[in-house]
Amino acid sequence: MTHPHEAAVAVFRDEYERINRDVYAGALPSFPGVTLVDRTDLFSATNTVGAGRWRRLRPFLLSIHLRGDLLVEAARHETAHAAALLFDEDEGHGPAWQAHARRCGARGDVTLDSGHELRATWVVP
Repeated sequence: MTHPHEAAVAVFRDEYERINRDVYAGALPSFPGVTLVDRTDLFSATNTVGAGRWRRLRPFLLSIHLRGDLLVEAARHETAHAAALLFDEDEGHGPAWQAHARRCGARGDVTLDSGHELRATWVVP
């Protein structure tokens, strides 16, 4: 039986790899992995080191509390960040990230405030 956390990592990885293959024709680096964190103050985060052409993608941070549609949205959101950082040096949620978010199939929400329908799958202890 697969542990729920392993399943979440697999969903994130599969979505990243699908987007890289189907949207970016493999231009993104190979999936860098995920560091699972027991945090309820963030869903996920994109990590890089360096800048410009030396910028490298590091493992994404992923809260162990993500499930369902929220997990898929986090994967799309963070893949858009990876593309915006690597291709456009866009470190925030600016125009480049918004364009990549659309390409990745993300909703384009910068934050998911209380009451957002995707928060229904946010599993907080």
